[in-house]
Amino acid sequence: MILTVIKSRQERDWLDLDVPDDYPVIQLKEMLGMRVYGKAPRAGQQYILEGKFPDGLWFTIRDSQDVAEAGLREGCLVRLQRAFSTTDEEAPVFGKRSLFQDGSNGVMAD
Repeated sequence: MILTVIKSRQERDWLDLDVPDDYPVIQLKEMLGMRVYGKAPRAGQQYILEGKFPDGLWFTIRDSQDVAEAGLREGCLVRLQRAFSTTDEEAPVFGKRSLFQDGSNGVMAD
């Protein structure tokens, strides 16, 4: 199946990747880590892999599955995020917000 890998926050930088339906998610994460970040992960580095149907919401993909078991289908979007945590538990990122935005109208605070 062909998956579109989103490589940037603005979803402007992407690549298409052809993977077999039975490809293990853990291997997909390792391979994407090299492609997206350009280097092997540090010891203890964790990644969160998320998938999305073109008009859907992002969902977390577990390591114990293969690509088809995870619910991914031809044309799905996937993204890889570094997890900065001291635990082995994964937690999805539901949204993003600029560090310098105030909460009222999205205008940068002075």
